[in-house]
Amino acid sequence: MQADLPLHDRGQDLGPVPRPHHRSRRIVAAAFDAQKRQDSAFWIRGGRACLHGPPLHQGITAGNTMGMVPQSRALPVLITRPEPQASRFARALLDRYGKRVAPVLTPLLAPVFLRPDLPDRPFTSIVLTSETGARAAAALADSLPHRAFCVGDRTAEVATALGFHAQSAAGDAESLFTLLLAQRDAAPFLHLRGREARGDLVSRLNAEEVDAQEAIIYAQEPKPLSPEAISVLTGGGGILAPLFSPRTAELFRRALRDLPHSASMAGRLRIAALSPAVAAIFADFPPGHISIAAAPTQGELFLALDRFIFIA
Repeated sequence: MQADLPLHDRGQDLGPVPRPHHRSRRIVAAAFDAQKRQDSAFWIRGGRACLHGPPLHQGITAGNTMGMVPQSRALPVLITRPEPQASRFARALLDRYGKRVAPVLTPLLAPVFLRPDLPDRPFTSIVLTSETGARAAAALADSLPHRAFCVGDRTAEVATALGFHAQSAAGDAESLFTLLLAQRDAAPFLHLRGREARGDLVSRLNAEEVDAQEAIIYAQEPKPLSPEAISVLTGGGGILAPLFSPRTAELFRRALRDLPHSASMAGRLRIAALSPAVAAIFADFPPGHISIAAAPTQGELFLALDRFIFIA
């Protein structure tokens, strides 16, 4: 349950990734030519090849799936998360699937930090529900208490690196709510959040007679598909799209409608959804084209992706 997290920040504190089981499975997406791409892995970003391993051969450009020949084409994976989560997820994809995938970065949201007028009263602790919120809070640190309660380990790690004394709820919005109830002596709390969110953490705390207020300190502004993503989507072959939030899924669906031949794209596109709410945006797709994570964690999302990358 992540009902009180900003829509675009679902999954920022995703957990460890289980390794795939390769026994008795064959690869759907073929690997790169081993002689040309031995021990290398890369993704498309901003029209350039980002490489782990030997340098790419000259003449390779973004938009031609990194110079892969059609017979041994890695499976493109569109990554729509904001940065820096997008690049981090691309590295996790490569760590798990290696040359079977070619991540294509196309963030559909970009963070914009705000400088609102904070409530004119003292607070003992801040509450952070995303790593983006932690980064935005750092810009306001002179006006904030240094004690921070964070939704999960990743947010707490970022907040600590930015100078806050952070404590993690180790998971989701419900675990954070439970932690704050147990730590009510650390109130009053100031929840620093994004502009768009589901649920209302502060109202729930107030209903339990816990003193809390909120301030909106950042927004996530929509961005268009990257040229590399458009090239992949309007080309041939299968495509994977792991999607983390309903808002990103809606933006992605809207962007697909604006592309030529969008009606036929469903036959090539496979969706790995972090939650049923994300999958609902693509309810008209064939059921076999959508895989839903059993829980909103990175490990479960990768297991959902396995369905499309490995088959029995």
